[in-house]
Amino acid sequence: MPPETDNLKLEEIFRADQKERERVYDSPQALADLSRRDLERRREALELIGQGQVNTPNDLYRAAVLFQHGAEPKEFLLAHRLAVMAAVNGHRPSRWLAAASLDRLLMALGLPQVYGTQFERSPDEPRYQLRLPIDDATLLHFEKRFFDVQPVVERLAQLNRRVGT
Repeated sequence: MPPETDNLKLEEIFRADQKERERVYDSPQALADLSRRDLERRREALELIGQGQVNTPNDLYRAAVLFQHGAEPKEFLLAHRLAVMAAVNGHRPSRWLAAASLDRLLMALGLPQVYGTQFERSPDEPRYQLRLPIDDATLLHFEKRFFDVQPVVERLAQLNRRVGT
């Protein structure tokens, strides 16, 4: 049996998603339009998953990213499951995504994040800040390093450099 190959349609959907994240969305209408396009990309990815066409670690990662950009806990849970499967299969970037998707899921459920991967900008504040609350009291000493999660201070500086503040 030949090795699985990456799904080119999913790669195309993923690239469109990432291209959208290069620009700054500074109006409610622009954000609503982005949400609508994100929803359509998730629908397409779900169709590919349902057809059994998401199989490789790259496919799993790409689909996980799309669902990480979701709006509901069930989408964040799917992102987490996909990222974990990709990470278990040796896809290194999926390690961080597994941590980030868990944090996003927890916050969507009204619980504190664990890894400190979720940041936000308020409309009246140009700088990013950590989304609170965070509860990292139970983290193993090497856990953030294992998941390739940067220290909060470093990640904040990186995000704020990106937006020029």
